[in-house]
Amino acid sequence: MSPKFVDKEQKIKEIAQAALKLFAQKGYAGTNVGQIAKSAGIGKGTIYEYFEAKEDIFISAIMEWISQFEFQLSAHLEKIDDPVQRLFAVAEMTVKWVDPLDPATMRLSLEILQQSLMEGGIIFKKRHLVKKIHDGLCRMVMDILLDGISRGIFKPEIARDAETIANNLLACLDGISLHSLLSRNDFDLKSQIDFYMQNLINRILIEPTTRTSFEVS
Repeated sequence: MSPKFVDKEQKIKEIAQAALKLFAQKGYAGTNVGQIAKSAGIGKGTIYEYFEAKEDIFISAIMEWISQFEFQLSAHLEKIDDPVQRLFAVAEMTVKWVDPLDPATMRLSLEILQQSLMEGGIIFKKRHLVKKIHDGLCRMVMDILLDGISRGIFKPEIARDAETIANNLLACLDGISLHSLLSRNDFDLKSQIDFYMQNLINRILIEPTTRTSFEVS
C-alpha cells in the first residue's frame, strides 16, 4: 500500500484557518497549540511538522486573513467598472474589514496592532510582512487611479502622485478605523469615511461629483 500523499501547503492553510478562528475568539495569549491542533482535527505533535512555534502559526493565520481580504476585494472590484465606484468600494471593504461592531474582527485587528507596534511583538520582528501587505493594497489603489486617468475621469496630473495618493488613502482609512476601534465606535465611522472620500474624489476628478456616500452595491 502506497503512503498517503499530504499536500503540505494545503495542510498549512487548513491549520492557519483553524488557528485564525481561535485567535479571533480568544486572542493570541488565550490560544495554545493544543487548541489549534484540536480545531484543525490533528494531533498536537503533527502541528510541529508544519510550524516551529505558536508565533509561526499566528503569522500564517494573519497572512491567511489578509489573503482572504485581498481576494474578496479583488473579486469585488472586478465587478465594478467605474473608477470612482471602485475607490469607494476600497474604502467600504477596508472599513468593514476592521468593523468595530464585530467582536472577532475587532479582536484580530487589535491583536495585529499590538503585535506590530510593541517592541518584541511577533509582527514587529517581521516588518517585511507589513510592507508586503501594504504594497499589495497600494498597488490596487494605484491601478484604479491610473485607469481613471487613462479613461479621462481623473486629472492626468495626479499620475505622478499616484503612489502618494494611494498611501495617503490607505493611511487615512487605517487611522479612522483604528480610532473607531479604540473608541469602541464612539463616533460615526461611516460619516468620517464619507467626508474623506468625497474630498479626495473631488480633488482628483476632472468633473467634481456630488456623491456623498461610499456605500457600493
